Amino acid sequence: MSLPEPRHATSADGTRIGYYSVGSGPGLALVHGSLQSAVSQLELAALLSPAHTVHLVERRGRGLSGSMPAATFRTEVEDVRAVLAATASRDLLGISTGAIIAARTALVDDVRRLALFEPPLPVDGSVRLDLVPGFLAALDAGDLPRAMAVSMRLAEMGPPWMFGLPAGILAAVSRRMLARDDTRPLSPGAVHVRELVLALRADFAVVTESAGTAAEHAALTVPTLLLEGTRTRPYLRTAVAALAAAPPR
Repeated sequence: MSLPEPRHATSADGTRIGYYSVGSGPGLALVHGSLQSAVSQLELAALLSPAHTVHLVERRGRGLSGSMPAATFRTEVEDVRAVLAATASRDLLGISTGAIIAARTALVDDVRRLALFEPPLPVDGSVRLDLVPGFLAALDAGDLPRAMAVSMRLAEMGPPWMFGLPAGILAAVSRRMLARDDTRPLSPGAVHVRELVLALRADFAVVTESAGTAAEHAALTVPTLLLEGTRTRPYLRTAVAALAAAPPR
């Protein structure tokens, strides 16, 4: 489908947060995950569009939205709240890291219904948070290929056999990926992989700050739908199970 005209909301700190609106009906804000931008979920928005006006939130550090000077969980929640207010939406769908942000938003805002797909919420050491300092060090040094390599292991991206490869090999693969991506023409609304890797700082801040908070979601009073894939990673199943045991609805 063609890309709609971008819109903007203003977050609590004055930063402009972009979003695209698709469909008709009650508003549904959709918060994407790591290594994604708003247009990553355009096909999903099209499927939901007959029953909802889907507002695809562009998280900070990507395309339509302002930069993230300091990656904080609270800032990301305020950004989603700004889009909810601007669109008068009360339904919220979060994917991956966006699901953690969506759940926290529902704890502090007037959300009617909530759907969460595979939130990478750390539960009893289920996520390799010990790898985060290495990722941040590589990012601060400007070594994006190594940062990508560490993030692959941390988030278990790709087939399982990849996780056992030496970091140097993963970094070499990442270097070629970045080189190809930097030279390709971008489709409307898309962003380069380099930009998405830099934005991972915010994703890992969300994941780190949410460690051990599963029980806090017992305060959720809205109907909540939890989703997981049939072949998903064990740490994601652990998170979904922990959340399923928390909210009363």
